Amino acid sequence: MKKKLLTALFSALIVLFFSATRTHASEGTFELRSTGAEDTRCFVASLLMQDFNFRILVSCRDLIYPAGDDIFSYMLWATPKEGGAPIKLGQLAYGKAEFRTNKAFTNLFVTTERNANTKTPSSNVVMRGTLHSITFLERPTTPTPAPPGQEGQEAEAQTLSTRERLVAGLKRAGLVSLIALVAVIGLVFVVTRGRG
Repeated sequence: MKKKLLTALFSALIVLFFSATRTHASEGTFELRSTGAEDTRCFVASLLMQDFNFRILVSCRDLIYPAGDDIFSYMLWATPKEGGAPIKLGQLAYGKAEFRTNKAFTNLFVTTERNANTKTPSSNVVMRGTLHSITFLERPTTPTPAPPGQEGQEAEAQTLSTRERLVAGLKRAGLVSLIALVAVIGLVFVVTRGRG
């Protein structure tokens, strides 16, 4: 029974470890810019959701319809992080779209397609962009500077709050130590009384 429980716990930890490594793989933003003379551009945000799928929101500007003679589809594709064939996300419609995928990716690109049901991208890439991490979520925010004359007051307030937290922590540690000491004395009293 213990062996099965340990195996299950170990397996769960491995799954959590591997899912944690892909958590931020494709989270971020993309700025898709035109590869030609046009001024087409798209902003894309990608977030990993609780169901382990990336939710991809797209907003484009200046898409020209039709894109060419009998070309009516702008198709969004993702370059997989692990390599391999591009992942077809779907049509951009009129520049607003939402997609989902469970595959991690590093780049996005847009092609114009004659057939919206195509499985592979054409060579006509009209926009391209790479992943930019969400730096706001990766590092601590920098504090805002205080107005002149208040720097000392804020530093003193921060020092007091740190000192107060330290004193509170020491009080808790002392209380826990006191309870542990009383428990040990009580245990020694009970054990030695039974012998006597």
